[in-house]
Amino acid sequence: MLWVGRLFEERYTPLRLTIVTLSGVGYLTLAPDGSTLSKVDWVLAVGVLIFGYVNIWSPFAVVLGVSTALGVGYFFGADNDVVPTVALAWAMFELGARRFGWQVWCGLILGIAGSMVSDYDEALDVALTVLYAAAAGVAAPLLLGLHVRALGELNRQAADRASQELSRVRAEERTNIARELHDLVAHHVASIVLRVAVARNVLPLDDPRVRQVLDDVHSTGSGALADLRRLVAVLRDPGSAQPTSFVDPEGLPVALRSAVERSHQIGLTVEADIDPDVIRLDARTALAVLRLTQEGLANVAKHAGTAARARLSIQLSGDQVEFDLQDFGGPSAPATGGGHGLIGLRERVEVLGGRLQAGPADSGWRLTALVPRMAAAT
Repeated sequence: MLWVGRLFEERYTPLRLTIVTLSGVGYLTLAPDGSTLSKVDWVLAVGVLIFGYVNIWSPFAVVLGVSTALGVGYFFGADNDVVPTVALAWAMFELGARRFGWQVWCGLILGIAGSMVSDYDEALDVALTVLYAAAAGVAAPLLLGLHVRALGELNRQAADRASQELSRVRAEERTNIARELHDLVAHHVASIVLRVAVARNVLPLDDPRVRQVLDDVHSTGSGALADLRRLVAVLRDPGSAQPTSFVDPEGLPVALRSAVERSHQIGLTVEADIDPDVIRLDARTALAVLRLTQEGLANVAKHAGTAARARLSIQLSGDQVEFDLQDFGGPSAPATGGGHGLIGLRERVEVLGGRLQAGPADSGWRLTALVPRMAAAT
């Protein structure tokens, strides 16, 4: 029954008014006494039904207009005021549900005045007429509208509290993750970098290939440690830094060449064709392209072997970046394991408004992606 509650939201006012209007039309055409309506009754009823749509913008104007119409109809001899009375009651409900303050009080006075005219009976005392009009035709729908308005406000406050609680929980989760990254992962990476630095400076390294490997490990470890520290800073205070600062678009060609060069150092043969205009990408897209290259080449080395051959193409075409990485290491697909590299790449690309595909192709494996040059707003 949640749809019933949503029916009373302000955005559904036209729907509510249509239901009331159809009910009024049904009464006018199907009610047993419909044939006895005078011309004044018909004009009054039809005019009120049409004017009722002003409730969309101003319920107070409808209360004023219908109350006036009831008075005018009384003096012109209207005998059937069912439709105008219901229209007035509904306008009072809309007024209470969507407005507060002077309009409610003025609407209450106008509504009572209009109801007194239509319900006045000379056989009754004036005071009783006022009480009857106020209670039955005006106060009850007004109070119902105020009640609906209060319930809506309570629901909004509850939603705000739930949103704040969710934000608090997420902040705690980010803090916990940042703490673990700092205390465990960053600590171990820093230890590795330190030990490699000691080995480079203390141990006799007669073979230049060994020194080259140690230099590469030290450089890669230092870069990973810097990225971890930036990530920890972002997790602790999302407003202080953005992940897009991890890579400068103008430095993207150098970062891509470094990734290809590291693949060469471990034995991969990579034919790279990189569009020099990648420096024009925005920071988020540049980071996505770099991560695609790094993770893709790492997967080639892991699954196709370090002696495999691969072809990398990064081209700008219109408003998109076309990424294509294919290896020729063998017919088998990448082995399944506990990693989430491909899942993470797909999520990274899709959140920017792009798409990613991966699967067997020819004699190896192919990874392709289309990424907008300007990241989609999120």
